[in-house]
Amino acid sequence: MKIAKISRIAAYGDVMHCAHLPRLIKEHYGVNYIEFETSHRGMDILFGNPYIDKLQEVPVSLDTDYLEARWNVGEDQYDMFFNLTHSIELKYCLFDNDHRYWRNSKYRRENFGKMNYYDVMTKFVELPDKYLGTRGHLWYPEALHEDAKNWATKIKKKYDADWLILVCVSGSSLHKRFQQVESICNKILKKYPRSLIILTGDEDCRDLEPKHERIVSKIGNDGWNFRTVALKCKYCDFVISPETGLVCVSHSWDTPTLQLLTAASWDNHIKYAKNAYWVRSPVFCSPCHKSPHHYYGCPTKDRLPACVFFNEDEIMGKVEEAYNERN
Repeated sequence: MKIAKISRIAAYGDVMHCAHLPRLIKEHYGVNYIEFETSHRGMDILFGNPYIDKLQEVPVSLDTDYLEARWNVGEDQYDMFFNLTHSIELKYCLFDNDHRYWRNSKYRRENFGKMNYYDVMTKFVELPDKYLGTRGHLWYPEALHEDAKNWATKIKKKYDADWLILVCVSGSSLHKRFQQVESICNKILKKYPRSLIILTGDEDCRDLEPKHERIVSKIGNDGWNFRTVALKCKYCDFVISPETGLVCVSHSWDTPTLQLLTAASWDNHIKYAKNAYWVRSPVFCSPCHKSPHHYYGCPTKDRLPACVFFNEDEIMGKVEEAYNERN
């Protein structure tokens, strides 16, 4: 029996972009059994994946040196070992301790902006080009799909809504905040009064939470964890989100989705998605293809990265386009 181990300890979007690999590795390399170790967030992406035979959560408390020591002997313990650590970050989304972080925008866009992140991962494990364009998916029991469908039907009926919109307010970094969420939600509800907006996000974005009788906020709601929201977005009519892990999931369902692009390019995040809409931050340095920790050199506005401020008319233009295309 041929056994493989995959390691990807990262955030939601990073793990989503490698969720397709277990199936392809089994198919191409003739692997019979796959162990996959990941983070707590990665567990939400990979749980139930039928091509993973053993899914392991790696505690965040584990020391990096210990993990690296384990990775170094992985090839001795398995027929195949795929260490996907920083596989996107070191090649296409740069940390500020990388000299390429400090190169000009033209250089980064030419070198890091032309490949989709799913393809980056496919090439990383040396799969042939015939697999390019393959996307990842989340897996749920059919009963949970029925629950999510029923939830969407019931809440639309309760509010007499004809357009159910899920809005993700923030991701894990400052440049993934939907800073203008209140203004955009109010404009949507004024123009499409029978819309219903569901807000989601963690406790850290509660300061952005708008109030309206047709806005239902699930921000910081423990019952609305990532995996729950990821399934519900499949049964919403429209999703709006910054560059978060959730937007990657929404695109994977082909739910009509508007992504607010800051650091990544259309090729990186959207290329293979259907029913996709996008708006680019108007700041001169977007896309930057950076994964900043301290935002060195980034222009700022109101003490935030300037890229989180979008042209609201452009956003509303895409909202109108999406509404018209569904009616």
